[in-house]
Amino acid sequence: MFKDNISTGNVVKALVGGFLGTLAFTLMGKFLAPHLIGHSMDVAAIIAHMLGTSESIGLMMHFMVGTIVFPIGYLLIGYSRLPGSGWLRGLLFLIPIYLIAMTVVIPMAGKGLFFHSMPMSMVALMGHMVYGIILGAIVGTPKKNNA
Repeated sequence: MFKDNISTGNVVKALVGGFLGTLAFTLMGKFLAPHLIGHSMDVAAIIAHMLGTSESIGLMMHFMVGTIVFPIGYLLIGYSRLPGSGWLRGLLFLIPIYLIAMTVVIPMAGKGLFFHSMPMSMVALMGHMVYGIILGAIVGTPKKNNA
């Protein structure tokens, strides 16, 4: 089962999907968020503050997690276990990640539960959903075995 999930083709698709999803997530925070909440949401700055490092390192960490960690996790955990089409599987996989971010990571960064802001937490939810949809759509669904 895991061998099929982590085939070279799936890993490449997952890494591409993760990169494109992270790019979309990041651009939404920079360009869409200001129209919705009046200011950008800079994930790199949040990570940099949390780690006590530069925004460049924060951005690099953000892209490493989004391009490598979450896609590999998706292949190992969500890809063959979640229902529906690829985009729906990716979306469902990202919901718990969003909840962990809002209840653990964001408070660790000093921003409070769900940013102490319904509008900001909804923008973050949209970003996670778009990421998951892109990742899942690119990876697709497992091939059915006729065994």
